[in-house]
Amino acid sequence: MKGLVVASSFGTYAVSVNGTLFYIKPRGAFRQQGIKPMVGDYVEFDEIDLVMNDVFPRSTILKRPAIANITQLVLVFSLVEPDFSYLLAFKYLTYANMHNLKVSLVITKIDKNENIELVEQIKSTFESLNIHVYFISNKTKEGLDEVKKLFKNEVSCIMGQTGVGKSSLINAIDTNYARAIGEYSKALGRGKHRTKEVILLPYQGGYIADTPGFSALDLELSKEELAVFYPSFNTLYNKCYFANCLHLSENRCAVKHYLSSHTIPSLVYEIYQKLSLDAPYKIKRY
Repeated sequence: MKGLVVASSFGTYAVSVNGTLFYIKPRGAFRQQGIKPMVGDYVEFDEIDLVMNDVFPRSTILKRPAIANITQLVLVFSLVEPDFSYLLAFKYLTYANMHNLKVSLVITKIDKNENIELVEQIKSTFESLNIHVYFISNKTKEGLDEVKKLFKNEVSCIMGQTGVGKSSLINAIDTNYARAIGEYSKALGRGKHRTKEVILLPYQGGYIADTPGFSALDLELSKEELAVFYPSFNTLYNKCYFANCLHLSENRCAVKHYLSSHTIPSLVYEIYQKLSLDAPYKIKRY
């Protein structure tokens, strides 16, 4: 029988088959073969013995959060508590490009924000890069109807910091989910973890993955890789004169051209410079 892994806990996998859940264990040979099933995997199992016999090839795979076969990333940030971070947003967007995933930004807690200029800056910055951004309030439901449309017929992974409102967003989309909601600690300056596992929740012909939050994301990219995957640069790097252009000091750089014409906001480039400074060279340059 074929099914979809929707959750896992201590070596037991919850597999959905037409809405019916089976709780199964992988074959002992999986460990020797280096096979580790993931949430999002399509698997074949024996419905009598409840043993997983095979894992089908994956179309996509993320290591953090650990999930397979998603079709899009929905990145969730808050305007306040925790404060919106451009640096973290561009790290997440680069991460999406690394895995060739379509991506949208959802900004929560608009009801708590008093800085209208910040909202306009965020909106104009990302829309200039053709990245869709949505502002919502999980409390008042403002903007929620548009966000709901993102998830129809998609296998979506919701990703973001602890405390930004990922689980609250999922509960606002469908109150039947009743996901545990974390709190923001003003003393710690970050959210408190409540979601401990990756879980797929069925929604309008697809699934929504709720995932544990985290405050840091290490891309582990070289300068050369960052130059290819950084948001908006991923569509421009092949227009540069030099094939290995890092968009820093090179001549006839397409990124620099768009920057000088203000097509790319200076803020976007400043964050790229910071990330590039921290990244190692893949190929030694003289």
